[in-house]
Amino acid sequence: MAKYSREFVIPYYECNKTGLVRPASILAYMAEVSTLQSDFLGVGIVELLNNNQAWMLNRWRLKFLKYPKAQERIKVETWCSSIDRFYALREFAVYNESGEKIIKASTQWVLVDTLKKRPKRVPQDMIEIYGSISEKHFDDFYDFRADFDTDMENAEDFHVRKSDIDCNNHVNNVKYLGWIVEPIPLEIDENNLLSELEIMYKKQIKYGELICSSYTKIEEENTFLHKISNGEEVNALGKTKWMKK
Repeated sequence: MAKYSREFVIPYYECNKTGLVRPASILAYMAEVSTLQSDFLGVGIVELLNNNQAWMLNRWRLKFLKYPKAQERIKVETWCSSIDRFYALREFAVYNESGEKIIKASTQWVLVDTLKKRPKRVPQDMIEIYGSISEKHFDDFYDFRADFDTDMENAEDFHVRKSDIDCNNHVNNVKYLGWIVEPIPLEIDENNLLSELEIMYKKQIKYGELICSSYTKIEEENTFLHKISNGEEVNALGKTKWMKK
């Protein structure tokens, strides 16, 4: 299957006070394009649910090379780079009106049996439908295992709202980014832009739960580790890197 793309015009309400698009909006565009491609191929959400299947996002890795602005037209492109047993890797690229690549991302997905609540081997016919293009943006994802028990120095609590729940009846993956960056000090957010992001999803979060978003700075310049937890359970881990405006 060839690469799949859609164009978007960035609305003002998806931008910050300086007119640049919010990172969470870019993740939402990417998620939308991946869903549209699956629909186009006949293996979308409806077809998956009819077969008691669902794709669960496991990892994000994303790098901003340049931020698009309000009312700018962008093209979001996606393709499958590999499928191996239970996992699929999906790549994304965002281009500006001049055709310049300004954002790149890699994601890892797991096919789940919705009745048995466990991973399921990707069927051969689905592998053939998606096909694969061996073009990847990154060699690997960040290894969070070494930092899993890192003590977090700063934290903020959130209640999961109804508006956080998506059509799959769980917290939308994009919401995690908002929770991750919210506790970051205002002076960092005012003087920097998020340049690199990684998120690893571990446990689902349900409506009404109280979650804690915490972070700590590590030795790498302008880099933070993040943890989202619900009591004793870790729901997601993250890493962000920031660059001066």
